[in-house]
Amino acid sequence: MRRRTFSFAAAATAAGLTLSSCNGSSSAERGPNDEIIVTFWHSMRGNNAEQLEGFVQEFNDSQDDVRIDASFQGMYDEAQTKLMQLAGTKDAPDLMQLGSGAKREIIDSGIARPMQELVDAAGFDTSTIQPSILQSRQVDEMLHSMPQATSATVLFFNRELFEKGGLDPDDPPQTYSEIRDASQALVDSGLVDHGIAMLTDGGPFTDLMANQGELLYDHDNGRSGKPTTAIFNSHAGVETMTWIRDLHEDRLLANFGRSYDDLRPPWYTGDVAMILDTSAASIIHDGETDFEVGAGYVPVPDGVDPQGPTIGGADLWIFADSPEETQTAAFEFVDHLLSPDVQARWAAGTGYYPITTASYDEPALTTAMEEIESIRVANEQVGDTETTPASLGIIAGVTPSEYVADAWEQIYDGADPKDELDAAAKEVTGALESYNDAND
Repeated sequence: MRRRTFSFAAAATAAGLTLSSCNGSSSAERGPNDEIIVTFWHSMRGNNAEQLEGFVQEFNDSQDDVRIDASFQGMYDEAQTKLMQLAGTKDAPDLMQLGSGAKREIIDSGIARPMQELVDAAGFDTSTIQPSILQSRQVDEMLHSMPQATSATVLFFNRELFEKGGLDPDDPPQTYSEIRDASQALVDSGLVDHGIAMLTDGGPFTDLMANQGELLYDHDNGRSGKPTTAIFNSHAGVETMTWIRDLHEDRLLANFGRSYDDLRPPWYTGDVAMILDTSAASIIHDGETDFEVGAGYVPVPDGVDPQGPTIGGADLWIFADSPEETQTAAFEFVDHLLSPDVQARWAAGTGYYPITTASYDEPALTTAMEEIESIRVANEQVGDTETTPASLGIIAGVTPSEYVADAWEQIYDGADPKDELDAAAKEVTGALESYNDAND
């Protein structure tokens, strides 16, 4: 059975939650030294959590008026579910990091203070934000959240295996046929069990489509109006999924399921030469591998000019039920996280790329781009990405990832790519209709 996307906004209403759209008016929570306490939930773990919590500590140590109380609340989907269960209660956070795909649901729920109001009140200059990132986060030319941890998919590969297999690690494969040829050469050489692996998930499919300039939903992926129809079962979608199926049938592509925790270990141990993974794992990969890591752009079909993968990552949201002074204090921390120096160190220490253009002049980032190939390539790929509705991502209350993942698994089991994508698109279209009806 296919998974159904859950409408958090509709669920919150059904549960009897009061989802406020006005500014909070109660008194701020204060610490023993009368500092304002801002409760901050995030979804970072491992190295990336250490980096983020280091910036929290820096901010707390830099002044006495605000203290950020940060805690990990699970990965994006888990954390968002927890948020909607607690929205409108005293246990809800004041500030939260949410996956960039959450925009429509959080806006429609009415629980967030539009970030644009705080931006305007503080005189924050949004022109400092990279234009493509700014546009990807705007809804009706307005910021409801602030981008903070922006990432893109990258082709990571084992440079040593490439050299042993007679491939040029300085010229990684860029097209579908080149991925196939490289995988075949590596498998035939006996060096690896499979040439490449990617998550059986909607994320890689979305990026492969975006890199062709192909949309997933009508109305420009929901950017020129609420989307009503899924269109990822287009010719390009079917051709992309057929390429994936054929690689898998020929034992050139490995299926490790839907979790990064299952995808990465076989690459670390050299069983697979290439993976499609987020740039945000760049430093994690450097720490886990005993080989030199190479990086390349997301591949495209032969004869297609690459336009760049989706601008993904996470955003910061401030909630309307928090007291006004707590919201203002939370924005002070948001402003700190977006400073060029912090963004440069964040990018250099994780693999996320910086939100602010001035960060590229900071020594921390320039050094990292010189020393770490995947960070350099990720930032070059972003610089080459076309600003289109495809690369900006969807704005919708229904995400296609689980539907596509279910179809993908059926295709691996022998189903026809067109039939499965048609069925998935029909289900997503039905879910969009239900969501739009519930949230008009």
